[in-house]
Amino acid sequence: MTLREFLLDRLSQIALQLICTGLAALFLRATGTQPGVLALLLLALLLVFAAVQGKARYLAAISEGTWMERSYAQMADCLEDPEEVSFFLQSAEAPPRYRAVWSAYIAKRYAIAGERLVIAGMREKTLQAMKGRDVTVYRLCKDLGLNKGNIYAFLGKGDDTKVSQGTARRILEYAYKAS
Repeated sequence: MTLREFLLDRLSQIALQLICTGLAALFLRATGTQPGVLALLLLALLLVFAAVQGKARYLAAISEGTWMERSYAQMADCLEDPEEVSFFLQSAEAPPRYRAVWSAYIAKRYAIAGERLVIAGMREKTLQAMKGRDVTVYRLCKDLGLNKGNIYAFLGKGDDTKVSQGTARRILEYAYKAS
């Protein structure tokens, strides 16, 4: 997942939340009142998204006359080069809500890799538990109602993409409870 793909996904989620909560964005624009936390995050995501595409200055220009004009103008200076956006977001110079955008992106980007590490660890513990007990893969699959091919690939070949974390946990619990 690229930073651009993450930002598109996050922007669409937050925009949908704003629409569902009574068109808060229109209210903010019409009243000029200070935004809530969700609106601030949306604005940070929007500016980072614009910056990744080289449009930060354009977004700052169209925000003239609004309560976010000064903030966008300052950030547009920092996010001028699309190639440098990720470096700025990781720096101490970036305001916290902009660093939060980067942190959320990294968490989403590496979530699958982290889950796969956990599943691989559960596989090792499952194999150790099965070794000392009279548990076969066939019996495990039959009792838990799992696909034999996927479980053989997971336990025998170490293919941790064949099972979810929940299934790996069920298998591990079964192996420990078996007598």
